[in-house]
Amino acid sequence: MPSTTHNGFDLTRLREQCRPVAVHFFSRVRSTNDYAAKLRRSGELFAPAMVLTGHQIAGRGRGSNAWWSGRGSLTVTLVFAADEVLSPHQLPLIAGLCVRNAVAEISGAEGIQLKWPNDLLFDGRKLAGLLCERVDRADLIGLGLNVNVASRDVPRPLRERVTSLREITGSPMDLTSVLIAIARRLHTTLSRRDEQSFRSVLGEYDRHHALLGRRVHVTPAAGEVAISGICEGLDGLGRLLLRNRHTLHRVIAGHVEFVSKPQMHADERG
Repeated sequence: MPSTTHNGFDLTRLREQCRPVAVHFFSRVRSTNDYAAKLRRSGELFAPAMVLTGHQIAGRGRGSNAWWSGRGSLTVTLVFAADEVLSPHQLPLIAGLCVRNAVAEISGAEGIQLKWPNDLLFDGRKLAGLLCERVDRADLIGLGLNVNVASRDVPRPLRERVTSLREITGSPMDLTSVLIAIARRLHTTLSRRDEQSFRSVLGEYDRHHALLGRRVHVTPAAGEVAISGICEGLDGLGRLLLRNRHTLHRVIAGHVEFVSKPQMHADERG
């Protein structure tokens, strides 16, 4: 069968090597998560699947944030049957670790870190972001990954804050191979549905956790009080542990900003 290539993706190879994940490709969409949710609600999208585009023009981040993507970006939403045992806030941890490990393996870049709850960093710069949503008994895992993005193409205000696999490795990478590695890792992991799996995820997550030991500031949902403290990792439910003097806070969601480099002050160990 002849290969079909669009926007740098070999769709024939994707469909063969990502089975049973069905591939739905669209040349241009506003947001892969929004489009996947629309298809799911109308009964046109069945898990496992992916909604992939070569050009996303209105990507979403968490809350009201926008996600910039340009030439060389991977923008995709992977769709799996919802695991009701997992709380919605736990899925980004599993998905983030899967993406981190797949990308590290295929690129050889072991320094990739996880910024709770949904970002991948390298040397403090953003490499990828995830947006996970639950729609009609399906978990949508939206991913924006800078694969072959050149720094000159990044909007000037973002250039010092983002990076790409191309910059990290020094050479371009095959978009199709990167996506295959990610889709396979996610499908394999999310097919194992047991409590032990999530406990092992938490332990591995903290080994790559960019916040661990650092003073951070968390702005939670509207109406809730902002919290600052030293990050002590994650608890058994996947909540962020922040210690502020003698108080240990457990944060389920929020926007995180770094305040300091890794440290642990004596008066904050409790």
